[in-house]
Amino acid sequence: MKKDHRVIGKEQDLFSVHADLGAGLPVFHPKGAMLRWLIEDYMRNKLIEQGYEFVCTPHVYKADLWKKSGHYDKYKNDMFFTKIEGQSFGVKPMNCPGHIYIYKANSHSYRELPIKYAEFGVVYRNERSGVLSGLFRVRGFTQDDAHVFCTPEQIQEEVIKLVKSAFEMYAAFGFSKANVHMELSTKPKKSIGTDAMWKLATDTLANSLKKMRVNYKINKGDGAFYGPKIDLHIKDSAGKNWQLGTIQLDFNFPERFKLYYIGEDNKKHAPVMIHRTLIGSTERFMAVLLEHHNGALPIWLSPIQAKIIAMNDDLTRYTKSIEQKLRTAGVRVEGDYRTESIQKKVRDAELQHIPFIIVIGPKEKAKGTLAVRVRGGKVKFGVKPGEFTTQVRKLVSERK
Repeated sequence: MKKDHRVIGKEQDLFSVHADLGAGLPVFHPKGAMLRWLIEDYMRNKLIEQGYEFVCTPHVYKADLWKKSGHYDKYKNDMFFTKIEGQSFGVKPMNCPGHIYIYKANSHSYRELPIKYAEFGVVYRNERSGVLSGLFRVRGFTQDDAHVFCTPEQIQEEVIKLVKSAFEMYAAFGFSKANVHMELSTKPKKSIGTDAMWKLATDTLANSLKKMRVNYKINKGDGAFYGPKIDLHIKDSAGKNWQLGTIQLDFNFPERFKLYYIGEDNKKHAPVMIHRTLIGSTERFMAVLLEHHNGALPIWLSPIQAKIIAMNDDLTRYTKSIEQKLRTAGVRVEGDYRTESIQKKVRDAELQHIPFIIVIGPKEKAKGTLAVRVRGGKVKFGVKPGEFTTQVRKLVSERK
């Protein structure tokens, strides 16, 4: 039976929400924080391979900046504001302005483009309490945000790279290409920019998808206020559809913030800005993953890969030494030294979907071996610690 991610989160001690801290503001326990780190570390390494540079931007900006960007008119009712020395500041609902000003801090040549900035940026949105739901809908969340500054001639190539990257990343987390579908979201009623800009941007995205021979649907009027977008949806193992990534084309912000690069003709030209996030938010993606895998995460994503249990108190010291050796070898291992029966400890580890359960008894100590139960399988006796760590590393590298 499929479980709600909030139930899985409690069973596996991943996260919790507390009224004293505020609705929609979850806190992540050590195992939940490890799962976040594993997701983001995979993404971070992929982004670096693809030529992105990581940046870091503040959580608040002057309200005047949000007015200049257009976010104030569009999002002011969904933003948090504060006063600093009499000036109004808005907590960021998006990371775009910070990346814009990093680009703006230096002059750029067409030879440098595309320039790609990435950030796991924490943003805040004043969601109404009635719509908050576990990790699916929260008030503070982390976006796998990135912005590509490119020439008009580079747009199609960059959009195609992003779609291919999305397919690759989703596959690593257990979603095949068949689970993914695309929507092209067009100009909303409330928007900035000229009709000509919107037509050019929309046609460019459509042509990119057509060139890849990717099927997509038109989602009329659901584009961002500054440009059209491709929305990436996945279907999980329960048949639920989730929107994760988005690729947004923007001719407006570069013009509004007077961004430029020096072209081959030695004149100033406005770059095109591509806003993109592939998993949407770490928190929401965690919830989707937990429900898709029903809590039984692939070993490379499991916060705890092995639970180690001593058969009796006399073996505790030895078991702890094996635990440390496994940890040093790169296995995420946790010992269970509670005053409970072996059966209870094994059962608890099974309910938490731990991939490997290791029991150390007198025979294992005498022979220097492990008794290993594989998730969903039987116990294997006589396993050497070195063989076990090699097996774990192999499964992790293959992302099985």
